[in-house]
Amino acid sequence: MKDSVKASVIIPTYKRAHLLRKTLESLTAQKSDYPFEVVVVNDAPDEDLSRLETEFSDIGINLINPPRNVGRGIARNIGVRNSSGEIIIFLDDDMTVPPQFINAHVRAHTGPGLAVAGNIVSAPEYASHPLARYIERQGAKKRKGAAKLPPRVFRTGNGSLLRKLFMEAGMFDESFSTYGEDLDLAMRLDYSGARFVFAEDAVSYNHHPPDLDDMLEKVREWGRYTMPVLAEKHPELERAVLAHLAHPVRLGRESLGLSLHKIAVRFALLPPFYRLARLIYNLTFLGGLLFPLIDYLRLYNYLGAYRLALREKNQG
Repeated sequence: MKDSVKASVIIPTYKRAHLLRKTLESLTAQKSDYPFEVVVVNDAPDEDLSRLETEFSDIGINLINPPRNVGRGIARNIGVRNSSGEIIIFLDDDMTVPPQFINAHVRAHTGPGLAVAGNIVSAPEYASHPLARYIERQGAKKRKGAAKLPPRVFRTGNGSLLRKLFMEAGMFDESFSTYGEDLDLAMRLDYSGARFVFAEDAVSYNHHPPDLDDMLEKVREWGRYTMPVLAEKHPELERAVLAHLAHPVRLGRESLGLSLHKIAVRFALLPPFYRLARLIYNLTFLGGLLFPLIDYLRLYNYLGAYRLALREKNQG
């Protein structure tokens, strides 16, 4: 990548000024060999963040204030439209980054058709918490060493791609009102032949406190509202994320193996087993041994919410 390339860091934010300030402080400490700009899209019209433009004038923040709350996908599109970099770096407002963050992303772009997944790790204050350790082992790190990374590894909490590639893919679909706009974009990038790579040295530290109830609420939202949209747009995703197991058992109309798999999952996800799993989760001293249990808790909430969405669709 040529030394003159410019990067644009796009940060949507919603009422988290205290966390955003830490993000911006970490960006002021960048030791970048490449010019970069920071575009902050304030998605809370009733919150005044203008002081941040003065406070962080050394990195030239471009603060955008939409007239109404627009949501993550639209906010990121607005940020890109108001930026000028050849490389777009998406970053969440609860992240801090080390001094080589910009360099790591720019240097990961060794070709024209790459989508780069950054390395999201737990902030030091949460590093020992089992849930934080579980979260940071998801995504690209879970598939480290694979010959080909799937589109699901690309996340807008820490990811980058060429502006040209982003525009050609159609930007974020602004019809998404909940989570999933980044996966939808990644699927469209995959259809166009993009290749997904993991930049392990493009580190960001996640300062969102690990909270199981908060995670499961988002998982239910994903299953109820996001997955139905994604399944309609990208049917192949259902099997990739196990959503196909939420469909009714169709003995004789599907493979016996699939029917038995669905039956086994339904048995495993009975409420008494779930309640037991929630109790065991409180034994935090088990550390990494809780990871399969967290997988189970997520699956219970995710498939239950998606099953409800499918039932409502069939009834409607």
